[in-house]
Amino acid sequence: MSKKSVFVICALLGYLLLCPQTALQSARDGLLLWYRSVLPVIFPFLFFGGLLMRLVSAEDMPKVLTRPFTRLFGCSAYGVFVIPAGFLCGFPAGARLTGDLYRDGKITREEALQLFGFANNVSPGFIVSYLASGQMQQPDRAGWYVLQILGAALLYGWIKSWPRRGRNYPEAVQTPPARETISFTLIDDCIYEAMSSALRLGAYILLFAILSGAITLAAPLSNPAVLLFASGIEVTNGIHLLAASALSDAQKYIAVSALAAFGGWSALAQSAGIGHMDKEMLFYYIKSRVIITLLTILISTVLFLLNFR
Repeated sequence: MSKKSVFVICALLGYLLLCPQTALQSARDGLLLWYRSVLPVIFPFLFFGGLLMRLVSAEDMPKVLTRPFTRLFGCSAYGVFVIPAGFLCGFPAGARLTGDLYRDGKITREEALQLFGFANNVSPGFIVSYLASGQMQQPDRAGWYVLQILGAALLYGWIKSWPRRGRNYPEAVQTPPARETISFTLIDDCIYEAMSSALRLGAYILLFAILSGAITLAAPLSNPAVLLFASGIEVTNGIHLLAASALSDAQKYIAVSALAAFGGWSALAQSAGIGHMDKEMLFYYIKSRVIITLLTILISTVLFLLNFR
C-alpha cells in the first residue's frame, strides 16, 4: 500500500475519532438514503431479475420485445434484459445484471463491455422526484432533465453499437447452465443473492456518505473547485450541495445534470464491485461515463439556452 493511501485512511480514522457526531450524522444520512430510496427499488429488481434469468432462456423472449433493442443497440436477446433495467431501476442495476449474464456465459465480453458502458444510470424516478422536484424545486423542468441525462446515455449506446448492428453474435461464450424450475429452494437462493447485493450497496453508500461529510467539513464549499469535488463523491448529497450553492441558475442546471449522468464516485464503486468488473471493464466504464457526462453537458447547455434563458 502506498504512503498516500495510508495517510488517507489514517486521516479518515482521525476524522471518526475527532468528529464522532458529524461522522455519525453522515452515516445515518447514508443509511436513511439506502433504506428509503435504494432498498425499496433495488431489492425487488434484484430478486425478480435473478429469478427471471434462472427460469427463462433467450429462446423464450418474445421477438416483439427483443427486436427493437437488437436493431437499435446490436445486443443479444439476453442483453435485452439489461437495457430497460439499466435505465429504469437506477445505479447499479444495469452493472449487476450485465456482470451476472457475463459470468453465466450468456453474453460475450464484447457485449458486456458495451452494456457496462451505457446501460447503468440513475432512474427516471430519482431524476423527477429527487433532482427536479425535490432539490432543484423545478418540477416543470423534470422532463427536460430526464431527456438530457438519459438521452445522452441512449445516444452514446446507439453510436457505440454501430459496429454490432446487423452482425450475428453467439448468445454465449460458453454453454449456459440448464434452466431451473420454480421451487422454494430457488426462491430462497434468489432472496439471499438479492439481499447480499443490497446490503453491499448500503455499505458503499454509508462509507461514501462519511467521506463526503469529512470533505465538506474540512474545506469551504464557497470554492467552486471544492464544491465540484465534494459533490462528485456521492450523487444524492452532491445534488443537494449543488442545489443549495451560490451558482447561477444555468450553472446549477448544467452541473446537476452532469453529476446525475456521471453518477458520482460512490455509484462507480458500487457498479464496479457488484458488477465484478476487471481492469479493462472498469477503464471502459469510466471512459464511457465521462463521455456520457460530456454529452449531457452539451445537451443541457443547448436545451437551457433554447428553453430557459
